[in-house]
Amino acid sequence: MPFRHGRNTAIYFNSKDVSAYLNDAGIDVDVDTSDTTTFQATWKTALVGQAAAKLGFQGLYDPTLTDLAASVGVDFGANVLTYCPAGALAVGDRARLINVATTAYAESSPVGFGDVLHILSKDTNTTTGAGKDDGAATSTGWIAHLHVVAVDGGSWAVKLQDSADGSAWADVTGASFTAVTGAAKERLVSAATTTQLRRHVRYVATRTGGSTGDGITFVLAYARNA
Repeated sequence: MPFRHGRNTAIYFNSKDVSAYLNDAGIDVDVDTSDTTTFQATWKTALVGQAAAKLGFQGLYDPTLTDLAASVGVDFGANVLTYCPAGALAVGDRARLINVATTAYAESSPVGFGDVLHILSKDTNTTTGAGKDDGAATSTGWIAHLHVVAVDGGSWAVKLQDSADGSAWADVTGASFTAVTGAAKERLVSAATTTQLRRHVRYVATRTGGSTGDGITFVLAYARNA
């Protein structure tokens, strides 16, 4: 049989073709042994036990998928997996058929993903940010992170606001960060996992005291709970 390049590797996992997500895969097979070596023996001996196979694969993160595990059909029970190391391009291509239990799933970035609402930059004087349209309201709670790198002067209060239509805005309950006068950080979490966050989100950074032209340099991000 002629050699085949692995670039056409295909992996089918439950009801998904996950090949396009992956860039590395490999299968290991080992057999349990029980050592039976006794004193004065010149060679080690062992009883052969059960065989097991492990298939590991990894790939690249697609930031448009907010729940990758669900998107590729990860089930921590029984799974049906077919691994074709040279592709599944023709009848007769080799395939390994594996009845697999998922034992580990990890993402190289935090599992929960949200959106940046304010990039690392300076706002001068009181500022109202542009609204972000998330497409729909949610009732699953939210998380917000504020990272303040520097404050020129005055006391700054940053808060989130939401809106159903991008026109009429209101403060998000519980989403007002503690006023700061220098470098700081804070994490806010909605009071309940059923808290609503309307479709549009923006921030308001308000300066109290200080002088005209004083600014705050910060990063702000938020997430709607999955």
